[in-house]
Amino acid sequence: MTVAIKVLNELKRTELSAGAVNATRLNNINILLGRNGSGKSRFLRAIDLGIGKDAAFAARYISPERAGVFRRDGNVMNSMESSPAWLPEVRRKNQAENFKAASANLLRDIETAYLRRLQDTPSIRDDSARNFRVDSLDKINRLLSNVSIVQQGSDFVFNDSTGQVVAPDQISSGESEAVALASEMLYFFENMRKDKFNVLLLDEPDVHLHPDLQARLANFLIGLVEDLPAESQNNVTVLIATHSTPLVCALAASDRASIGTKEFGIDAVAFSAFTQQLRKVAPFFGHPLSLSLSHDVMLILEGEDDERVWQQAGRSAKGRLKLFPVVATSVSQQSELENFCAPLLKSLYDTPIAYSLRDGDGVVEELASVGPVLRFRLRCYAIENALVTEESLVVLGKTWDEFKIAADAWLTDNETHKDREQIRALIASGHRLQNVKIKSIRQLICAIAGTTKPWEVVLGQAIGSLDPVSMPTGPFNLATFLGVEATRALLRTGTAS
Repeated sequence: MTVAIKVLNELKRTELSAGAVNATRLNNINILLGRNGSGKSRFLRAIDLGIGKDAAFAARYISPERAGVFRRDGNVMNSMESSPAWLPEVRRKNQAENFKAASANLLRDIETAYLRRLQDTPSIRDDSARNFRVDSLDKINRLLSNVSIVQQGSDFVFNDSTGQVVAPDQISSGESEAVALASEMLYFFENMRKDKFNVLLLDEPDVHLHPDLQARLANFLIGLVEDLPAESQNNVTVLIATHSTPLVCALAASDRASIGTKEFGIDAVAFSAFTQQLRKVAPFFGHPLSLSLSHDVMLILEGEDDERVWQQAGRSAKGRLKLFPVVATSVSQQSELENFCAPLLKSLYDTPIAYSLRDGDGVVEELASVGPVLRFRLRCYAIENALVTEESLVVLGKTWDEFKIAADAWLTDNETHKDREQIRALIASGHRLQNVKIKSIRQLICAIAGTTKPWEVVLGQAIGSLDPVSMPTGPFNLATFLGVEATRALLRTGTAS
């Protein structure tokens, strides 16, 4: 079987052939669509078998049926260690026994690889806000709603929202799938070979996942690609066979994603970049199950950071907050979504309503509504500025005075840290840098306060605790930073029909 690869750097596209199978115009992330029986799985396995025998490639195939429990297994570990070919051979079958046990073993390998990279990378080692938990486990936990995976001794365990340990065979099938897939992806990206062209083949990663979780998994993958150094991005491609519109629509937001269709009996697929029109409609048909069941009100947001905050707010509010975040990748696209959404809502609902929330960016002017789309602007520079409000500090376990004491101690211990001047400016400010960009120190604020929670979780939990009737509106309260009118409106959602 012949193998060929051609990287077209000027187009940032790749052509890949393995025998009769041919994939052209590949991007970093490539979605393979096709009806059942069209041969999508065979297409991926043919590429895996073809390039797996070529020293120029490093390939990994993830099978569509992923059985087992996410728990380390000695027999699986012995098989993986005694024969490097064992795992790829098992994964090439549609029914992969003990798939998740192998994924659990890989998570331990990811930790080892991270610690070695930490040892060799001073910029990571010297940053007190970075560690394996923050850079890896927190990314996995953002996919989960009811449990989190944490380090315990030399192993990993699942905790519920109260901190109680949950047995791996007792977590939901969707969350088990998400943890296993995230571990597989992290392992692939953590172990990319600089001397090879790296290919990840994901066969129906949406199986058993709720539409919202499918979208979160897509954003997880996009983040892994975008976090790569520029030279590595030209050295990797991911092919995903799927039937999932939520997965497709979430990936459509990335400029690094393309889409192609596999027809029965045809083994050549040409991939095409997503159009702006598809990106605009994607949020509206990408989550039909979520919308039909919960009757959430759409909330158009300016970026994935805001989306993660409001997703967490919804979880923390335990059903009291009826919002469905939709992400725009820029202010101009947010305007496009607002204008596109307005007539669509009128055609779908008897009492249409949606919200759009923009960053403050130092601007104070009010935003006019666009039909049923009520538009608001944050009363702080960006959503992370609300980390130092009174309600967020409660989640962090500190008063403002206690935080300033902790920050002073941190300044004493970190005289050469790149962000020390901004921390100094924060605690010296009479307005807590409400309208100043603090993106670079948002996770550092959490670390100084002594919490391991991601900043989005802290802020989401603070928002989820608000009561629209009795919420305080002092100068450093959360509602004031978000905007009192906006906060009351967003907390009183769920009336659209």
